[in-house]
Amino acid sequence: MNSENIHLVKAAFHAQFKTAMELCGVSSEYYFRQVNLPFKVSDPEAMLPLKPFFHLINRVAIDENMPGFGCFVAQSTPWHKVLSLGPLIANCKNLKELLEKFCEIASSQSSLVKFSLVNASSHFDFCYTDIPIYKGDIQMELYRITSMIQLVQLATGAQWSPANIRLIIPRTAAVHSCPLLTNSKISFSQPDSAISIAAGVLRLPVHLEIPKGNTRQRKNSATIDTDFAVSIRQIINTYTQTQLISIEDVARISDMSVRTLQRRLKKHGMKFTDLVNQAKFAHAKSMLRNKQMPIKEIAASLGYSESAHFTRAFRRWSGLSPKKFRSNL
Repeated sequence: MNSENIHLVKAAFHAQFKTAMELCGVSSEYYFRQVNLPFKVSDPEAMLPLKPFFHLINRVAIDENMPGFGCFVAQSTPWHKVLSLGPLIANCKNLKELLEKFCEIASSQSSLVKFSLVNASSHFDFCYTDIPIYKGDIQMELYRITSMIQLVQLATGAQWSPANIRLIIPRTAAVHSCPLLTNSKISFSQPDSAISIAAGVLRLPVHLEIPKGNTRQRKNSATIDTDFAVSIRQIINTYTQTQLISIEDVARISDMSVRTLQRRLKKHGMKFTDLVNQAKFAHAKSMLRNKQMPIKEIAASLGYSESAHFTRAFRRWSGLSPKKFRSNL
């Protein structure tokens, strides 16, 4: 694994955490700001840095005294209802087909993931192999194993639970806060996470509702590219949709110092201001094509407090005012 890579996750998963916090009466805006994640994300297919989500789930669990918060996040919005994921597994006929499809496309939703369905003779194991730099994270482990059980329940119904569960994390009382884990035999400190599934269960048909507003199955399910240059562009592209972002912001988001970020940008022949301007320009052009959207609203959505500031910036990028650019479309 290249240590210089910045790992990403589809922005659609942002809604899982926001929903869970709001259902708990916790300020999602406060916690998103604490871990340098945006409060609002408009495009579920955009990319966000993965590491802040690990900080977020642990911080809420500790600060709000919710040892089962990881499980609660998963149950608040199951994976099949995540807007970037649900349509990709929507047309599976039975559970085996669904789990195999999920294992195939999981890396298109988040880097640092490796799922598999393994024939263990008397049963099948639905497995997750951890990545060393995040090994032993209790809340993410609880979130993940709960989500895996919920995928199986799409065929079996909500009363089903696996006979056996393997967890990577050491023994912890936090599992007693997770309802879906209480009826299973759990082995801790294992080399991977897994739930056991009887072979006959895999033949059961799947009852799956596609998330509303996302009825078209997506075709692009390629593994997320975590190359530094690609990741930085993706992060800046996402954040500049809703705010003016500084190099200090991106350094914090990417979990590195400003000096390290500057050095790595230089190594790749990139300038931070150029990347921001390119992202802003692309977003602005896209929104200007919607002629019903006021220019003042476009400016605000890109983080400009005054539309005049946006107009000056757009003129630098294109040589035209936003109004003139729109009239030429």
